[in-house]
Amino acid sequence: MESPPDLLCRVTALKTEAELSDFLRDVVADFDLKGFMVINIPAALDEKLSPRIVLSDLPEGFLHEYDELGLLKNSPVFEGLRRSTAPVMWSTKVASLGRPPEEVDGALQIFARHGLSMSVYFPVHGTLGRRAVVGFLGNRPLLSRNELGELGIVVMHAYDVYSKLKAQTESASASLTARELEILHWASCGKTSMEIAAITSLSDHTINSYMTSAMRKLDCVNRTHLVAKALRLHLIS
Repeated sequence: MESPPDLLCRVTALKTEAELSDFLRDVVADFDLKGFMVINIPAALDEKLSPRIVLSDLPEGFLHEYDELGLLKNSPVFEGLRRSTAPVMWSTKVASLGRPPEEVDGALQIFARHGLSMSVYFPVHGTLGRRAVVGFLGNRPLLSRNELGELGIVVMHAYDVYSKLKAQTESASASLTARELEILHWASCGKTSMEIAAITSLSDHTINSYMTSAMRKLDCVNRTHLVAKALRLHLIS
């Protein structure tokens, strides 16, 4: 297990969201947890959690099932996070607190199915006034006071890195040209470079040049990553 000082040394050297995700996976392992998520705090009227998540590594299917049952609406965790700046811990042992009785069994079944029994959430603030939450889920006892303090310090620095990377990405996305956005749109529709070339009356080489330029601006490693990021940033729909 890496010590908190070692983790802090690593986090300051992160340059991309992919590196940050890898770092948070290591944090999850070091604290014997199972997954993480970075969340823009949901509004009281929001019905689904998934659109608010900007970075995550959770058991497959968990978020879909959570949203299918509409568990965000009456979540005591997110209600507390909207009102407080202190970390919030939750466990299946107190699942009935603050939630309508008819929702409790469904919530417990989802957590049990994915091997989760507890979670902890840290409210964070980043550049440009962003307010969010970094959450961790696992199947272990609740964090001790020392663990909570150590993880909280790591989270604060990790979200600061994320916030700065986000600001850089938004600046880069503003520089995408109309032609690059057009080609990204067709790529998101599943079109190949050859098909996009035929649609736009350009050459394959030109299409690939535009894609490479867009990947550089959005800090992406391949076309799939580029399209996914453009969709998440609402640059295309």
